[in-house]
Amino acid sequence: NTYGQAWLAPRVMDAGFEFFKGYKVPSGQDIEAYRKYVEGLPLVDNPEVFGMHSNADLVFRTAQTAQVLSTILDISPKDSGGGTGESREDVVLREVESLESKLPPDYRGDDVKAGIKALGGQKPLNICLGQEIDRLQKVISVLRSTLSNLKLAIAGTIVMSADLADAVDSLFLARVPPLWTKVSDFVAPTMGVWFGNILLRAEQLTGWLKNGRPNCFWLTGFFNPQGFLTANRQEVCRKHSKENWALDDVVNLTKVFNFEREEVRKGPDEGIYIYGLYLDGCRWDKQANKLVDSTPKVIFAPLPVLLVTGQLQGDKKADMYNYSCPCYKNPKRTGLNFIFDVDLRSEDPPQRWILRGVALLCSKE
Repeated sequence: NTYGQAWLAPRVMDAGFEFFKGYKVPSGQDIEAYRKYVEGLPLVDNPEVFGMHSNADLVFRTAQTAQVLSTILDISPKDSGGGTGESREDVVLREVESLESKLPPDYRGDDVKAGIKALGGQKPLNICLGQEIDRLQKVISVLRSTLSNLKLAIAGTIVMSADLADAVDSLFLARVPPLWTKVSDFVAPTMGVWFGNILLRAEQLTGWLKNGRPNCFWLTGFFNPQGFLTANRQEVCRKHSKENWALDDVVNLTKVFNFEREEVRKGPDEGIYIYGLYLDGCRWDKQANKLVDSTPKVIFAPLPVLLVTGQLQGDKKADMYNYSCPCYKNPKRTGLNFIFDVDLRSEDPPQRWILRGVALLCSKE
């Protein structure tokens, strides 16, 4: 629809109109003139022809390079070499020992229940905390079991199953074993990125359980961010119970605050602060408090702290310049990775940012 509104319009027939510098509509009725003009166009089009930022070309070439390197790793020999260097099994065992030493301790059910009770019992966000801890404990248990079995399998004490063989291949290449990706529902390009994310999730959840609700939440650290945002709306509804707010009638209300997580001293009176989001396709200008074009060669730009609260659907005001920006878990923009829409202030029509493919991401990897 946006491309149709932008290019399939009467203005493209105006004299002097150009899609981009050097991309004009030829005049005349001679078909050969049109063919000659088309043949004279560059073989590789500038992304700005399609309304995208020039950084789009850099993103494309980076993705191509990553794909080539991934293919090289996939076809590289996986058997132990005959040299005097470290063997494949030694590399994997060293990685196993390193991961085991950093693995968070298990969460005990009684301790979790006691901690949630101390936080105020069965409030929506506290229930969400319990569910997130249960999910994280499942991941930790699978990791601990796999790492233990890997040592036994490499030593020949137990049979090397298909899952363990996949784990050996993945860890040798610094990738995430398929079983770990499946149980965590989190895709990462390298083991370092994935395991670091798991550790940060444990840090956030443990801190919340022991020290109380954080002033600012790291949205990337949730297995079910949609459920977390729904719990937030439920708490907003309860604060407006005298006004008979119903969850089905409440939508997210978002506002960007021009300060960073370290500057947050207390949580909002209503709703939550979240941080850790990145803009892809543009950046946020703190001074002007609006969306602006990306800095050349800078693909992702951090978004300051975002307030997320709730309001009645009927009270939501339409703003022709507000851009309803989709937020995804990672750069792979699919329906399964979609979380929610964030209204971002802009002095340009939303069409500009739609053509640029602007979105918010929880993870750059």
